[in-house]
Amino acid sequence: MDATAAPVDTPPVGSAFPPELHAGLPSGVGTGTFSTARHTTGYLSAGRSGDPVLLLIHGWPEFARSWVRVLEPLASAGFHVVAPDMRGYGTSTVHPQVGDYSTEEIVTDMIELLAHLGVSEQSRCVVVGHDHGAPIAWNIATHHPELLAGVAGVCVPYMPPGAALTDHIDRELYPAAEYPYGQWDYLIAHLSLAEKIAEEFDADVPGVIASIMRAGSPRHLERRAPNASVRSRGGWFPDGPPRREPDPRVLDDTEYEALVASLQHTGFAAANAWYRNNRANAEYAAANATGGRLTVPALFVHARYDIVCTTLTTSLPEPMRRAADDLDEAVVDAGHWVAQEKPAELVAVLSRWLRSLGLAR
Repeated sequence: MDATAAPVDTPPVGSAFPPELHAGLPSGVGTGTFSTARHTTGYLSAGRSGDPVLLLIHGWPEFARSWVRVLEPLASAGFHVVAPDMRGYGTSTVHPQVGDYSTEEIVTDMIELLAHLGVSEQSRCVVVGHDHGAPIAWNIATHHPELLAGVAGVCVPYMPPGAALTDHIDRELYPAAEYPYGQWDYLIAHLSLAEKIAEEFDADVPGVIASIMRAGSPRHLERRAPNASVRSRGGWFPDGPPRREPDPRVLDDTEYEALVASLQHTGFAAANAWYRNNRANAEYAAANATGGRLTVPALFVHARYDIVCTTLTTSLPEPMRRAADDLDEAVVDAGHWVAQEKPAELVAVLSRWLRSLGLAR
């Protein structure tokens, strides 16, 4: 079966959203919903609706609330900050086919949402993406540059059409004979073990989130990422997740319960489907409007202790540097979950860059 035509388990029709999703939100953070004939997007927002839009796109396996610690501080810089639940997550539509989670479909969701928020060529916005949300942000920049005043990626650099992650692996840490895909082995596992991984994650969502969402540290860079051995292990956690308690440096109890409830509601098949459209995504990326270049002002935020996106000790950012007309870079001393682990530092980095563009107070 063509992977893009494979079915995705969806919540029962009419099933209510778990109350934990929005429980205990800060007073300055509101909720909203925008629907078209093709998709419904739920979102969180902060700031005044008349201010310039700052769109925050989350990655795997998160949801809008993953940005909650930065929403109000960024709004205070003069922005209408909007963090959507991406398709397959939170309060947004869980679509039935793997092909529904292609980059083109997801970018279209965001373009429709931006139009709803009043973004146009005369009223441009800034888009920030983290993890798998970063490729969505980069693709918005290369397909719809006329709508953007700037674009930023956190952890995952821009990869121009034709560039390959596997060309930038630390082969001292990941010998090719044993680790042909290096730390990116998990991406292949999402294709070859798709159903098994989704079932494994759905069987113990609390344990999965407690195990993967941990703070970074220098010692993590001295060992191989567990992502590099997913296929040889036969799954991420074939013997069950190793941790039961969340890391309070990343998720407090309320945020942990909200994320767990969200993923228990939607299931992991939809979230994982983002990784299963490689051919369609490559074709879409190649059909860009800029010749594959980042023509709008861009910022890349390195996470110093990210053991998968090791952008400070490998050549991974080089294709982005060659393809960008106006690129700034900054480093946050955090692991992969930057907005949760070091929200103040991320706000400071984004605010400095936005001020340098004359966009922030």
